[in-house]
This record gives sequence, C-alpha cells and structure tokens, in this order.
Amino acid sequence: MSGMIVKEGEVICIASGVFEGYDKAGPFKVVREFDLDAFIETAAPPVTKPWEVDSLMTSLPRMLLEKGLITEMPCRTIYLGAWGEFEIREEKDDI
Repeated sequence: MSGMIVKEGEVICIASGVFEGYDKAGPFKVVREFDLDAFIETAAPPVTKPWEVDSLMTSLPRMLLEKGLITEMPCRTIYLGAWGEFEIREEKDDI
C-alpha cells in the first residue's frame, strides 16, 4: 500500500494543527517525487507523546528542504486583519 505520494513539480504547502496552534509552511516546489509517509517513518525518531508529534510536524518542512526533496518558492503572505478591522501588513515565515 502506498502512502502520500508527492509528485515532482507539484506546488505544496504543509499544514498541521487547529485554531491558535495552526501552522502552515510554504509554498514549496517538489524537486523529486517522494512518499511522505515513508519519509516520516525513516527520517523521524519514534515519537510517543503528543508534544513530540507536534514538534515533528513543525520541523518536517525543514527536514524535507535539507534532504533536497522540496525547494522554497518566492511568495508574499499579506495579512488583512481580524475582528472586522483592517490591519494590512506582510507576514514573514520562518522555517
């Protein structure tokens, strides 16, 4: 059974969590096809605690970049505001 196959040339974002713990990284361009499930099984240490899984999820984009499976794409994230008020600014992502 195959896992999550990510194809060469695809543009992806990687997200995890909910509400205030929501994390998103990207966009990235896939440099070569890979199975994300298999990558996690081989590249990540075994985790058993929920906070260890959360830590793995947030470090995964950096791991994929280091292995040369993905590359960052230039992209601006523009924040519009919240609670009915405009607060227009550019957000910076730190991977």
